[in-house]
Amino acid sequence: MADNDKSHDKKPVISHVPAILTGSAALIAALTTVYINVRGDKQADSKPATSVAAAAEPATAPVSDKLRLQVDRIAVQHDGSPGTTDWRFTVEADNEPLFAFEQEDLDDTGGRNVAVPEGAGSVLQLAAGKQAKIVVRGWRGSWFKFGADADAIGEGWLSSSGNIAAIRVQTQEQGAGEFVFYFSAEHEVQ
Repeated sequence: MADNDKSHDKKPVISHVPAILTGSAALIAALTTVYINVRGDKQADSKPATSVAAAAEPATAPVSDKLRLQVDRIAVQHDGSPGTTDWRFTVEADNEPLFAFEQEDLDDTGGRNVAVPEGAGSVLQLAAGKQAKIVVRGWRGSWFKFGADADAIGEGWLSSSGNIAAIRVQTQEQGAGEFVFYFSAEHEVQ
């Protein structure tokens, strides 16, 4: 009777398959890790010689890079008047003018409050690891009023890698003009 009890305790062979597969997967993962570590050690042995040689070379001046700064879109918070308003903008980098453009019929009405300027971009050269202060100035209505300060102003920073946050451009008085400029900056292909 004891033999019959043991036969009832035996599980079918198919019930062992998940455990076998799990063990096989663990074995494959362990072997892959060992292979990668061994292969990585061989590659690491050949690299120190080049890095030692590179460290022995004299330091060189940072390489300058050309970036194309482009206004992608303008989100209009307040256009500055009832209805639509024409605005003129300039963009400067480190107090040097980059480009100017006009944007007609800016509208702060929901659903129509995003403008996509055409041709609002320029190329600038920025030393590696440096930043440029970007200033956007805006004049409402007519072309630049000679001698007049900008109606709206905003500033931000452009890194040499091309990162730039959105820049809020606004007037001193509430509701007289407020915009958010979204830029892109990409390295020029040489």
